[in-house]
Amino acid sequence: MIKIFVIITAIFLIFLLPACAPAQAPEEDAPAGEYENDFTLLNLDGEEVSLSDYQGNIVVINFWATWCPPCREEIPDFIQVYDEYRDQGVQFLGVSNEDRDTLASFADEFGINYPVLIDGSVDTIFPEWGIRAIPTTFIVGENGEILSSFEGYMPKEVLENEINQWL
Repeated sequence: MIKIFVIITAIFLIFLLPACAPAQAPEEDAPAGEYENDFTLLNLDGEEVSLSDYQGNIVVINFWATWCPPCREEIPDFIQVYDEYRDQGVQFLGVSNEDRDTLASFADEFGINYPVLIDGSVDTIFPEWGIRAIPTTFIVGENGEILSSFEGYMPKEVLENEINQWL
């Protein structure tokens, strides 16, 4: 019985705490002149937010969940980095597929200062963006092109270095 519990726990941790590795990016190319990889989701106030709303900015998109330990660990760093870079043309978006009330409560508790978007509210983008594990973070360029991606916990230094590379 203990061996089964240990095996199940190990399998659970493998999927819950993935090592940093590149995630699969969307494969479709946007037609000429269009913003790449666009989507529209509702924020916690029920307003539509599209990735293309931030055209001309570097956008950090973090796919996460309230129950995810590495997500909970990196969010305070994301808040600090957003504070440091938002006046330099960097926008953060948190995307989760949990319900609005759970996300709103969590955002209030943690003091999330960037838009939290609800996957499945307008578009469903987890599969389109190849999300296999959370957290997964993408750095998106000024025209919607994916510049880089990270699967797993993203240390603050790595996030800052990645943003500085593209500014």
